[in-house]
Amino acid sequence: MANAHPRKKRESASPSPTPGATVTSRALALLGSFDSAHPRLSLSEMARRAEIPVATAHRLSSELVFWGALERSGQDYVVGHRLWKLGLLAPVRKNIGELAAPYMQDVLFVTQNVVNLFILEDDHVLLLERLSGTRSGAPFRRVGEQLPLHASAAGKAILAFGAPDLWETALENMARAGQMTEHTISSPAQLRREVAMVRERGYATTSQEAGLDNFGIAVPIISSDGTCTASLGVVTQNQPVAVGPIVPVLRIAARGIGRRISLGGEY
Repeated sequence: MANAHPRKKRESASPSPTPGATVTSRALALLGSFDSAHPRLSLSEMARRAEIPVATAHRLSSELVFWGALERSGQDYVVGHRLWKLGLLAPVRKNIGELAAPYMQDVLFVTQNVVNLFILEDDHVLLLERLSGTRSGAPFRRVGEQLPLHASAAGKAILAFGAPDLWETALENMARAGQMTEHTISSPAQLRREVAMVRERGYATTSQEAGLDNFGIAVPIISSDGTCTASLGVVTQNQPVAVGPIVPVLRIAARGIGRRISLGGEY
C-alpha cells in the first residue's frame, strides 16, 4: 500500500562550510596568494601562501590556467589576462579612476611628476591609478600596491581629513608593520604631530618613509558631504617634491575630482 503521507522534503541546505574547506575557497586562496610584492610565484610558493597541499594547488592551478585566471611563465605562475580584464570592471576603478583621469593628466602636464591616485582600503591606501610621462622618471610603485597609512603621504592626508576611527586602525597597523625604512614614523606621538600639521596646512609629505630616495606629496580628495577616502599626489626620486608650485595644482585637481564624485560618480 502506498504510503499515506508523502515523504518530508529534505531540510534546507546546511550552513556554509568552514572557509577554506571548499574547492571555490581554495581556488580563491590560490589567486589571493599573489600581491604587489609577489606578482610571480612557483607552484610550491602558491601552495604555501594559500595554505593548501601542493597536489591540490597543482590541480586547481591547471583549471585556473585553462580558464585564464592564471598564466604560466616558465616554471612560475602569474595572474592571467582574463582576471585582469575582470578587474577593470570593478566599480571603484571605473568610477573614480575615470573621473580622476583628466585632472591627473593636468597635474602631469604642469608638474612633469609621476601622479598617483590613492583610495582607502581597509587599513592601507591602495594605488588605484598612476600617470607618468617620458620626463617624469620611473614610477616607484605599481598600480594595485598598498601602503600603510602612517608611511605614505596619501595615507597621512586621509588620516587628517578622513573618519576619526581611522586613527586606531592606523596605530594598530603601525605597531604591526613597523618601519619600512629608517625614516618611517615609528611612534603614535610622532604620527599625531605629523597629521596635525597636515590638517593645518592642507597637504601631506613623505621623505623616504616608504622607500629610500622616494619623496611624495599628497592632498585629500573631499566630496561635498565632507567625506575623504581618496588622495591625489605626486612622487619624485632622489630629491624632495617642490611644494610651492605643486600644491596649488594638486588642490585644484583634487577639488575637481571631489566635485565630480559629489555629482553622482561616487564609488
